[in-house]
Amino acid sequence: MPRKSGRLQGKQKRESVDRPFILATRKRKAEEEPETEMAVDNRRQHFEIQNHWMPPISNSSVVASSLVPSENIARNLPKTPENFIGSTFRFQNHFTTPVSLRHSPLPMLDWANHEEVWEVMLKKDELYVRDNQVLNRHPQLQGRMRAILLDWLIEVCEVYRLHRESFYLCIDFIDRYLGTQHNVQKHQLQLIGITCLFIAAKLEEIYPPKISEFAYVTDGACTESEILDQELVTLKALKWDLTPMTVNSWLNVYLQLANHENVTQSSKEFVVPQYSSHVFVQIARLLDLCMLDLGCLQFSYSQIAASALYHVSTEHVALAVSGFSALDLQACVQWMAPFAITIRENGAVELKFFQNILPEDTHHIQTHSIDLNLLDKAQSLQKFGDKTRQSSSPVFAQQFTGILTPPHSSKKQNTNGTVV
Repeated sequence: MPRKSGRLQGKQKRESVDRPFILATRKRKAEEEPETEMAVDNRRQHFEIQNHWMPPISNSSVVASSLVPSENIARNLPKTPENFIGSTFRFQNHFTTPVSLRHSPLPMLDWANHEEVWEVMLKKDELYVRDNQVLNRHPQLQGRMRAILLDWLIEVCEVYRLHRESFYLCIDFIDRYLGTQHNVQKHQLQLIGITCLFIAAKLEEIYPPKISEFAYVTDGACTESEILDQELVTLKALKWDLTPMTVNSWLNVYLQLANHENVTQSSKEFVVPQYSSHVFVQIARLLDLCMLDLGCLQFSYSQIAASALYHVSTEHVALAVSGFSALDLQACVQWMAPFAITIRENGAVELKFFQNILPEDTHHIQTHSIDLNLLDKAQSLQKFGDKTRQSSSPVFAQQFTGILTPPHSSKKQNTNGTVV
């Protein structure tokens, strides 16, 4: 490489020596002379680009923003990290025990910090909340219509062997979508339901059914083009928030923790899943029945799953694996009592097996183990109010020999309640 001339080297050396003096002179000059308006604008725009802010607001938008009510001012704020977090976490929920005070029941994990994982789970429980007064937005819709829709979707899931997570994602999408709309007509409900299941299947299933199959199960009520159009409308309404911590997800975590030798101590051996498939389908059956009722919208997903575990096992186990206090679950447990009594009186359900599905994975397939008659019976028990609450002790687990093991073959019951 050729050497630089002595003249060029001397020039660079002189500039490096004079550079501190030049910078100090420019700084003193800038302090003495005020910046021009153009210089201020250029500096602000450069700062905005460097920090990935929104483009400069026009004068007309500034005037319009001055007329916006105070509750909407936050929408016009620049997207600083603080404002961005506030706009991202749109949904709010309130517990008797603040989220920060719920201790983490997760053991030590090799792949992540268990407290951070637990915090993410709780944050999703805050974000994905539903409106329990959603039907006030839709005069033509009734709670019975929603129950019929979900009962039909369960049948579709079983026919195509879709996972329980797909079904519960579908429920979340339906409820939150209805919470963003007004005056939905009853003839649109089936299209909304099958579209939400179509979206959920593409998210959860390895080999989701084709769109032609989703259109086929509607018996001509919904075409493929209508489903695709409704998909775009649904995704826009949900703002692409498609990853809730569903009731099914919470149940898997709770049962895994309940199966752990000691949920109050840390352990590095936490392999999912390690629980009884028979017990899982019993609790899942109770959850399926509860989700058909419109009253489930008033509780968070973690509360519903913990209350179901309360009715199937004991209060100690439900509180230990969920981090809730007894006061946090009191309202949900009392609301769920008629459903638990109905399921208990109907008897245990057998685990279904499917062709080309591994036996250890069959409990993850959504099965149609409930019907609208069970829902009618549970809702009739709700009318008695206090009498139902007095009988809401967790004796539902007495039909099992233990929460983590299936009953002996000599103690199993038919659907009519007789022992075989």
